[in-house]
Amino acid sequence: MKPTHLKTHDNHSSLLSSICIKPAFPIFFLSVVQNITAAGALRRFNYETDHAALLAIKNQLVDHPEGVLSSWNDSVPHCAWAGVTCGRKHNRVKMLHLNSRNLSGTISPFIGNLSFLNTIALHNNSLHSQIPDKIGNLFRLQELWINNNTIDGEIPGSLSSCVNLRILSMSYNKLEGKLPAELRALSKLEILHVRSNNFTGPLFDIIQNLTFLVTVHTDFNGFTGVIPNSIGRMQNLVNLGLASNKLSGTLPVSLFNLSSLQILDVMKNQFHGEIPTHKSFNVSSLKSLNLAENDFSGSIPNLTNLTQLESIILDYNSFTGRVLNNFQRFHNLRTLVFSYNYLEGDINFVNTLTNCTQLKGLELVSNDFSGKLPQSISNLSTSLTFLTIGDSLISGILPVGITKLINLQGLYMRKCELTSSIPSNIGKLRKLQYLDLSSNKLTGKIPDSLGNLSFLSGLYLENNQLEAKIPPSIGKCQSLLYLNFSGNELNGTLDTEVFTGSAKFLELDFSYNHVEGPLPSEISKQTHLGLLVMSGNKFTGILPEGLGECTGLQYLFMDGNSYQGDIPSSYCSLASLQGINFSHNNLSGPIPTCFSKFPLTYLDLSYNNFQGSVPTNSVYANASEIFLVGNSRLCGGIPELHLPKCVEIENMQRNKRTVPHALKFIIPVIRALAGVLAP
Repeated sequence: MKPTHLKTHDNHSSLLSSICIKPAFPIFFLSVVQNITAAGALRRFNYETDHAALLAIKNQLVDHPEGVLSSWNDSVPHCAWAGVTCGRKHNRVKMLHLNSRNLSGTISPFIGNLSFLNTIALHNNSLHSQIPDKIGNLFRLQELWINNNTIDGEIPGSLSSCVNLRILSMSYNKLEGKLPAELRALSKLEILHVRSNNFTGPLFDIIQNLTFLVTVHTDFNGFTGVIPNSIGRMQNLVNLGLASNKLSGTLPVSLFNLSSLQILDVMKNQFHGEIPTHKSFNVSSLKSLNLAENDFSGSIPNLTNLTQLESIILDYNSFTGRVLNNFQRFHNLRTLVFSYNYLEGDINFVNTLTNCTQLKGLELVSNDFSGKLPQSISNLSTSLTFLTIGDSLISGILPVGITKLINLQGLYMRKCELTSSIPSNIGKLRKLQYLDLSSNKLTGKIPDSLGNLSFLSGLYLENNQLEAKIPPSIGKCQSLLYLNFSGNELNGTLDTEVFTGSAKFLELDFSYNHVEGPLPSEISKQTHLGLLVMSGNKFTGILPEGLGECTGLQYLFMDGNSYQGDIPSSYCSLASLQGINFSHNNLSGPIPTCFSKFPLTYLDLSYNNFQGSVPTNSVYANASEIFLVGNSRLCGGIPELHLPKCVEIENMQRNKRTVPHALKFIIPVIRALAGVLAP
């Protein structure tokens, strides 16, 4: 049994213990409560910060009353606002999707307060002004989409602080200046879209070390410099679009060792030199190659191993030599363009294109090709929509089988040495919109079946040896705007159906043929005419008065015919005329005074029978723009025209009138004297 004092001590200890221990639980609880309260306060502070930032962003945007921003109010939490996405754990704004919402206004600098943002999508709106410098606060930002707006100014250097950025899309704005050197810090960047802005300065100095880049679109700017050999380090590159800049130099071999590269577009720059030989190529994934509008020279490289190619565009360069490529294994090829170079030899490589079942465009215009036109063009893909082989020395016949290319929209074989006739069934090409067979040696008649081509807008058959009448079926081509049959052997009269059908011509040229008879008055139906050329034919009668209804006429050439009579007064309605040629006819009467009110820069009335006074103002004041020789009864005008004064003409005419009157008195006197003097 313990002593009492010990018990007392124990009790005291217990009491002390209870006194000392009891406060520990409230202190711990208070600490937890304080932490929870602090965390709650922080969350509330962050929540309110995001809320305030969003309202500040809204303040600088203009939206329709019923637009996306109508939901941005205090009636619902901002995480439920349209276009706003918050994170699950922290309830912070993570994504801002306001693209394609018809918004205008500016990007608020308060966007930099949304520190948890990883995606900004403001593309396809009408935003303007500059990118706020505060955007550099968003170190979590991975995607920035502001393309298709009217944002101007320079890219802020602070953007380099967004070190996690993977996608930077700024195309189709009004941004300018150089790319900031600080952008080199964006080492995770995969997509760079800055096309169609006003950027200048070096490009590859900034991006050559961004080795994660997959897509680069810098087209339609003013970037300068060369493509460095170090581009070979950008092994992730799939799409490289550099078109329409001021880049120069040669293409390095390392560019063609980017094994992932699928699209290479350097069109419309200042590159020169030869393309590396195919032995240097390690771009077997390449699908599109566009080198157009530069100054590349030498031979076209052997592309035979690049069988994945879908598009090869090399026009407007200085390539020379023969085309030795074999395209038999290019089953995906859709477009092949070699136009406007100095290529020579035959075009038998076309024979290897017959296996390209997806071919849609073949353009070989303006080279030094020679030899016969391969008849295999009839066996090209029926998917073909454009076939252009003009401006070369290609000869031979136009194959009848060409009408099997039923999807053709454009057929251009101008200025070759083609003979034979136009296939009579060319009307089978129902989708044809443009047909140019001009400046060849084609004979025969113009096929009636052309009238079946309801989509045809341009028909050019000038400078051939075509004969017979102009088919009236031409008037049925309801989309036909431009028609040129000049410089052939066409004859007969013009049928009214040419002008009364569904065709609404803008330009009509039948010059230098043998068309005869009067010009049908129904030409008045062609009220959209801007150019009418009927020169060098055998038209007779008077100028059609109904032509005055074609009030859009700008050029009217009727020279070299046998028209007679006055210029119809209705022509004073042709107030848009800039050029008139009525020379070498039998026209008479005064020059219409209204001509001086027209915006004429060319007026030729020479070799007719016009009479009266010539004005001195407007077109008549410039001797290099007006031609009046061969009209002996004209007077006045500026001295350079060397016309007699109108007073002299009047005196001559007065004298001609008075001489016969005097003879009435003189002749009887002479006769009387003769009788007196007779023996």
